Order: sequence, then C-alpha cells, then structure tokens
Amino acid sequence: MGKDRRRYPRVGLELDVSLETSGIRWQGKTVVLSPYGAKVSLAPHPVTLPPGRSVEARLALPGEDSPLSLMAQVLRVDPDGIALNFLTQGAPACERIKDLVDSRSLKDRRRAPRADAELDITLDAEMPRCWQGTYKTIDVSTTGVKVAWPATGAQPSWGTGVQLQLAGPDGQPPIWVKGIVWRREPDSTAFLFVELTREQVERLKALVEPPGDSSEARPAPPAARPRGS
Repeated sequence: MGKDRRRYPRVGLELDVSLETSGIRWQGKTVVLSPYGAKVSLAPHPVTLPPGRSVEARLALPGEDSPLSLMAQVLRVDPDGIALNFLTQGAPACERIKDLVDSRSLKDRRRAPRADAELDITLDAEMPRCWQGTYKTIDVSTTGVKVAWPATGAQPSWGTGVQLQLAGPDGQPPIWVKGIVWRREPDSTAFLFVELTREQVERLKALVEPPGDSSEARPAPPAARPRGS
C-alpha cells in the first residue's frame, strides 16, 4: 500500500476542504490530491493539528452539491500545509477521488506539449523484472513518455512504479524521472511521470519545446524618429 501510495499520480488541485475532530473545525484548500491522501493549506487557527491526529475531512468535489466525507490522519506538518493520509482505502469515497485524479491527470497529459522523438530510455524497478532494459521512445511530453515495445516482450503491469533514464539531447546528461505504467498496447507502453521536480520539468520542456530562432521572436526595433520631431 505504501508503494502504491507513493507512485500513484497526484494532481495539483484547489478544492475547499474542512477538517474536524473533537468539535474543532479547520477550513482550508487542497494543494495536491491523490486517492491516498492530500496536501492541505489551512487558514490561520488558534489550535494546531499535530501529526497522528485523526480527522474527518469534507471535500467539495467539482459538480457535486454536497461535500465528500472521509476519515484521514495527519502524516506531517509542512510550512506550506499539512499532509493527510486517507484511512478508508477502497471505499466509494476514495474511488470518487481516484476518478477525479485520473481525469485531471489525463487532461493535463493531453494538453502538455509533445514531441515525436526516438531517444534511448532505460527502465528500472525495485525488483528484478524480465522487461528491464533500454528501449526507444516514440514520443515525449512534460508529463509522460510513450515507449516502443517488442511484440513478443513481457510488459510491466498497469501501475508499476519505475525509474526512467531518458537520454539527454546533444550529449547532455540523462534525465532521471520516476514514473508509473499508465497504458499498455501491443507495441508500446505509456509511462506517466510522477513527483517531478522543477528542474526535471524545465529539462523536459527544453526537450519537447526546443527554442526557435530568437531573431524571429524578437520584436523589431522602433523606427528612428526624425530629428526635431
């Protein structure tokens, strides 16, 4: 369960949320959401929530009249909010969150810039797998990568967490990212990137959005004004 929780896609999503325990209520907004938990930014409150405290969380999901209620536990307190672990795994409430996270992840992936590119990519996992090795990419985006797969080769199962080493362009160092298996087809496997750092995102952007001719993007200088005007 812990491995699944770490590798499942999380989306940046701002939803109204209230937390309640022992008759005390905190109001705030989600910062990051997954089916297993959330990062929540709370409004100032005289009472703090310590790690280990169980709370009832009520989430205002898009398009729903009443908030979604589920039990959660405070994992840690960070400067930018508190991390919650949802306690009712597999319950209908968590399934509704999973559907929301999946839909947002898919939308983000479809909107992300994508480049057709044949690059070397090495796949690795915590346990030895017969499919580990070096392959070729079909396309790359800032949210994931599609990898060509041998028709007779064994594929990792859906949701498997992997370490990806993507060859950098023009002799640059490789790009290391975490990913999960997002979709499998007979001749390809799609991986969704998870837990990207800002540096990783910028390097991926540079890979799929190569800079154009700066002279074309540079605005023309203003025409010189005649003297005396």
